[in-house]
Amino acid sequence: MPSDDSEHQRRDGGQTVTMPRAQIYDLLAHLVASADISVSEPGYYGTFRLLDAAGRLAGAALECGLEDPWLASLHEEIDQNKFLMMSDRAAYDAYLPEASRKIAQRLVETQPAGEERNLG
Repeated sequence: MPSDDSEHQRRDGGQTVTMPRAQIYDLLAHLVASADISVSEPGYYGTFRLLDAAGRLAGAALECGLEDPWLASLHEEIDQNKFLMMSDRAAYDAYLPEASRKIAQRLVETQPAGEERNLG
C-alpha cells in the first residue's frame, strides 16, 4: 500500500522535495524576524517582507530540486518586482494583486479533480 505522500504524488502529478533543516530554520527566522520588526516600521514594509518571504520560499524549493518552470518564473518575477516598493510605489502596488491573481490561477490549474484545497 502506498504512503500518503506517494499517493498524493500519483493523484496530482506533484513532485516531492526535501528541504534541509537549516534552510527551513532560515526561512522561519526570516518570517518571525519580519513579524517582529513590522511592529515598528511603516505598514507597507510588511507587504515587502511577505513578498520577499514568498520569493525565498520559491527559491528554496527550486534549490532543493523542485522542477517547476512556473515556480521558477514566479520566483524571478517576485525578485524583480519586490524592489519597486522603493523606486515606483504605484507599480509595486499594482504588482501585488497581479501576483496574487497568478498564484490563485495556478492553484485552480493544479487542483486535482474532485478535491478541495484547504487554505485555512
